[in-house]
Amino acid sequence: MASRLLSEDPAPSQSNPPAVATGTTRGFFYPLESLRGLAALTVVIYHAVWTNPITALRFFQNGALMVDFFFVLSGFVIFHSYGRRLNSFKDTEKFLWLRLGRLYPLHFTFLLVFLAIEVAKYVAQVRWGIVADKPAFTVNSGFAFFTNLLLIHSLGIHDSLTYNYPSWSISTEFYAYVLFALVRCAFTALRDFVIAAAAIVVVCAVLLLRLHMVPIVEAGVNFGFLRCCMGFFLGALTYCAYSAAAAHVGTLSGKSLGRRLPMSGWVLLAAVVFLALLNPESVWTYLIAPVAALVILATALWPGAFTNALLCSRPLRWLGRVSYSLYMVHAALVWTITQVLIFVLKYPKITTSDGHGVLMPSGAGALTLAVYVLMVLGLSHFTYHWIEEPFRERSRALAARWFASPAARPSAISVTTR
Repeated sequence: MASRLLSEDPAPSQSNPPAVATGTTRGFFYPLESLRGLAALTVVIYHAVWTNPITALRFFQNGALMVDFFFVLSGFVIFHSYGRRLNSFKDTEKFLWLRLGRLYPLHFTFLLVFLAIEVAKYVAQVRWGIVADKPAFTVNSGFAFFTNLLLIHSLGIHDSLTYNYPSWSISTEFYAYVLFALVRCAFTALRDFVIAAAAIVVVCAVLLLRLHMVPIVEAGVNFGFLRCCMGFFLGALTYCAYSAAAAHVGTLSGKSLGRRLPMSGWVLLAAVVFLALLNPESVWTYLIAPVAALVILATALWPGAFTNALLCSRPLRWLGRVSYSLYMVHAALVWTITQVLIFVLKYPKITTSDGHGVLMPSGAGALTLAVYVLMVLGLSHFTYHWIEEPFRERSRALAARWFASPAARPSAISVTTR
């Protein structure tokens, strides 16, 4: 599943327009980061495979569509941060290196975790004749490990999800970054880029529909790149719309704008109702990307006092910071909890439309869900501070050294100042 990703650096270009929404620092949109965290938490709950009253709700049945929200938000934030800084091949190299430094360390870590799971499954099969879900090293084969290692595992190579299955969207998003950088370098004039981006959105949507990818979640390991590009470039267009609007309303404070146009709360509420009523199997799932664009635009331009205060609260800002970890760590915990439920607590395994699940009483399922969410939150806090942040800072330091202009490089003799 899913995108952000979830995974943008809040490093704005100096030529970007001022951020209209309150609760921003150096142009970074804290309310949007909080929305990213809430979307990631929705995906976490969506992937719970044991029966419980929460995931049975239609809103969470549409949790897979949060990936499209990630794609649109990623396009918005990436254009905000890099849209005016990609002017050469060297700029593109630096951009892609920083993107890789943001995405890859956690992806690689949990690729190894799932490799260890396959080894454990193999030992259980050979020694005790226990088959946990699928036989070891079948779907998660050596070749699949290699494609995951290269981040190409969701570019139509495999017929099903492999290893850390949420990482399919990370695979597609990285190559959406590549396409974005190429398009931005080719079309330096903003008007030309807007036309090119709009053409990409339309072409991707038409191709997916012609390929009968209905609902849109059917486009995963096969045509997920088209799905990602559709959302990502729509997000970039959303930022262009925001930029044009901010030029007119940027002189207003976020507080006064919120009083005059309290639109974001209504748009967000309408989006929640839309997901709560949407048939997850219908063609109307294609509306999720435009809906996400409206939510992002409204949240950035018209925060509204209550909505902005809620989304800028410390718990939700923390949730937004660890959202990429939430997304990447939860599948391993789903697998672990499922094995405990089946082999230790002896709950029966069932077959669902999405694969295998666990049948258990509603109350026990809700309690298990609560424990699972707490475990995901705790592990995400750890991986954010011990994997995400250290490797991101390291990649930034290396980028500053490798891609610095000759004039910006320090001389061999330097003077130390206090």
